[in-house]
Amino acid sequence: MSTISSGRLVLESRDASPIVDPIWGLKQYGRATMARPHIMFVMAQDLPWQKGIYGPGREDVEMKMLSIDEKGTDATTIIRFPAGWERTAPEYCTAHEEFMVLDGAITIDGHTYDTHCYGFFPAGYTREKASSPKGAVLLTMFYDKPMVINGKGKGFDEKLLVKFIDPKLLDWDPGLVDPQLAKGVAIKHFRTDPYTGETSFLYCSPPHRVPPGMSKPKWTHPMVEELYVIEGDYVWGDCGRMGPGGYAWWREDVYHGPSGTDSGYHLFVRTIGGPLVNTFDTEKLPFTWDAPYNPQLPPELMKFAKPYVKPKNY
Repeated sequence: MSTISSGRLVLESRDASPIVDPIWGLKQYGRATMARPHIMFVMAQDLPWQKGIYGPGREDVEMKMLSIDEKGTDATTIIRFPAGWERTAPEYCTAHEEFMVLDGAITIDGHTYDTHCYGFFPAGYTREKASSPKGAVLLTMFYDKPMVINGKGKGFDEKLLVKFIDPKLLDWDPGLVDPQLAKGVAIKHFRTDPYTGETSFLYCSPPHRVPPGMSKPKWTHPMVEELYVIEGDYVWGDCGRMGPGGYAWWREDVYHGPSGTDSGYHLFVRTIGGPLVNTFDTEKLPFTWDAPYNPQLPPELMKFAKPYVKPKNY
């Protein structure tokens, strides 16, 4: 048995049909998009760097592939720009590009994106110039296979553009959180897709949430939930402890949990295939902070699977 609970981030029901970008004809996310394998979870530090992105035009950066769909198009990556990286002429990307800075800083068209700053550039959006004097590392999501092309783009969907957000200037909002998860947790909202209701946000929890021995339910979603741990530890009763760099692509209709944290955590979260909806099981299970690492990964990631070892604080 299960119950459905939805927070204020739920805007409307998910449309089961794919939606087409009005300018580029690119697909928006929906049930009909290409699937990625279930990933729960892998540590980004254990994945290898490779030269360039998986499409042409960024051969002078390095990339880690966190997940990619079966057609090799939509993907979540970590991109490392070297110190001194620069673009002095206009260029654009053929895919929607969503990003958050993990480390360092990059300046694009006069906006300096430092740690945790965020942007969503639609396909065809022109970057006039960009630079990273000291280098930068970005968590980057592409909504198609990216091709970076010199020159000005021919247009973009202005409804999708999020030019610049510095979340350090925003207040945490506990009112955006599902009431069944709301004990001390809060959100900083980045974007909600005007066509699909998909959303991206920062999510935080204080320490000591769900203490050992407390019984809590597993839960699932009718859409994909993508998680990246920025700071702190996120403990899953069935999968183990995620630390900073922990990454999950939580497929729709798969149950996980219970979950909690001894240290508190700070996450980047993105939904794919619709707005955020949580479906809780009615059975409650005892929770522990000492759950063993039990990864659920595709073969190409399983070879990199290692348990997170929490460092001492002394």
